[in-house]
Amino acid sequence: MNFILFLFLIFSFNVAVSQDNCLASTTCSLTGPVIRFPFRLKNQPENCGYPGFELSCSEKNETMLELPNSVSVLVRTITYESHQISLQDPENCLPRQLQNLSLSSSPFNFSLSYSWESLYNYTFFNCSSQKKEMYYVHHIPCLSLPAYPVYAVMPEAGFRDVDLSSCQKMYSILGVPYQVSEISKVFSLNWSSEICRNCEESMKCRMKSNSKEPETECIGEPATGAARKLGIAGPIFSFFLLLAALSVF
Repeated sequence: MNFILFLFLIFSFNVAVSQDNCLASTTCSLTGPVIRFPFRLKNQPENCGYPGFELSCSEKNETMLELPNSVSVLVRTITYESHQISLQDPENCLPRQLQNLSLSSSPFNFSLSYSWESLYNYTFFNCSSQKKEMYYVHHIPCLSLPAYPVYAVMPEAGFRDVDLSSCQKMYSILGVPYQVSEISKVFSLNWSSEICRNCEESMKCRMKSNSKEPETECIGEPATGAARKLGIAGPIFSFFLLLAALSVF
């Protein structure tokens, strides 16, 4: 009987601590963005975050997000109320990684600031001579060498706009909602408001257990005052019960 009680207390203590770890927010540094559901850090249990929202801390304590396929970006801010995350390429040269980016297999979409904004397609060319920049033709300094400038050209550009006879095609990208010359700066992605759609006021959301599909649930208002003390006391009380049980053996 005592052994069964011992096992029960261990299980209760582990569950309490695990739930507390998931509900508590964290950061990679004092100045980094707050990380909480639907995001989680790699060292946290999988049920602490929604699939596809895994973050990591770099050696410099920077918050990192990896997008498909192997596109690694810095996280500048996370705005949970508007479901928006601001990102930046760690080397300030996102066009280098854009050829691998596939948001269709991620929970994110490019953020459009205005209803009239649209998505742009570009083809990158490595040239042996300078070209005149215009709306359809953008010089990409971070990909260029002194004698071999790189340009991102929109399909709307005609032969009269730019002569590409001295250029070699590198790769194409589809569906970028910015002028590609600007995307090396901070850019934003959105995630679905359906994730924790009713939980932002309560600040508490988690994955449903024993669910075949990824589902979330709200678990009440943030604990304050007596409720917060009770929430903290739960794991502590379980710990002392565990010590009491150990003293019996």
